[in-house]
Amino acid sequence: MESVAAYIYPQVVWREDQKMLWNPIHRKPLKNRPEERVRLRIIEFLLSVGWSKHRISTEEAIGTLADSRMRTDIICYNREFEPRILIECKAEHVPISRKAAEQVARYNQNVGAPYLLMSNGRADFWYAVRDSRVDMLEKRPEPIGPSVEQPTYHFEGWHRRGFAGSEASPELRKWLSALLPGLWHSPGTSDIRFLTFNQELTDLNLNHYYVVHPLSGRRRLALSTLTTAYGGSRLVAILNEDNQNRAVLEVNLDLLFDGKAKNSTMYSEAGVELIDAAGFLDRSPAPGSASLIKQVKTVFGEYAA
Repeated sequence: MESVAAYIYPQVVWREDQKMLWNPIHRKPLKNRPEERVRLRIIEFLLSVGWSKHRISTEEAIGTLADSRMRTDIICYNREFEPRILIECKAEHVPISRKAAEQVARYNQNVGAPYLLMSNGRADFWYAVRDSRVDMLEKRPEPIGPSVEQPTYHFEGWHRRGFAGSEASPELRKWLSALLPGLWHSPGTSDIRFLTFNQELTDLNLNHYYVVHPLSGRRRLALSTLTTAYGGSRLVAILNEDNQNRAVLEVNLDLLFDGKAKNSTMYSEAGVELIDAAGFLDRSPAPGSASLIKQVKTVFGEYAA
């Protein structure tokens, strides 16, 4: 079934110009690793449905197996501090396998939780432990409930998750607050992926979540908004053809909304070109994500055909 964390994104912080994950339970920055992102997304969900952070344990040592120390990803306890859910997290690109299910079942022999959850942040697999049997569930169990509401982020929530910069003007804040829910909570035919890159653009760390939208033929468009190390806001679009990145558009949203020319940069095989995106991008207070994707396609058609 779809993950409870499908549309939840981890918080990020900048430390010495490095973008890091933020653990809201231990209140400390962590390296941005795939499994850590999923773990934090699940934790964000648990906190959102009222599970106390004092009853959520992470990376708890539970013994040894074949001379290796066993550590759980997440254990959720009830008010009597009895284990209720044992959670095993895999990276977003890793499918849940039988081997992984057997691993969490072995771990639970030392934990004794009545419910098991395996998640990669995209799909969840729930199990109930009954009389030494482990049965797969078709619905989420009672501690969670059958339905899950999507999170509601205001501007500050989007900022904490790295989608909007703290220095955004009031007009830009309004624009981002209207755009981002449609982009990240209602992706439609688009796919949401965390993309990593070897090269960075100026003060911008491109490693982030992107909406990947199919275009004609073998072309795809990856789109995101990101914050810089110094509180700026950027829109980044990547044109991919035959699994090769052909061009990258970086829009300095702060300059765009301040009415400054040369507010954007196009990186392509032809080189680096400063451009003005004001004539292409709609800055109305309620932009639509589908319209934005069409507008970005037009920019690529003009400057990176």
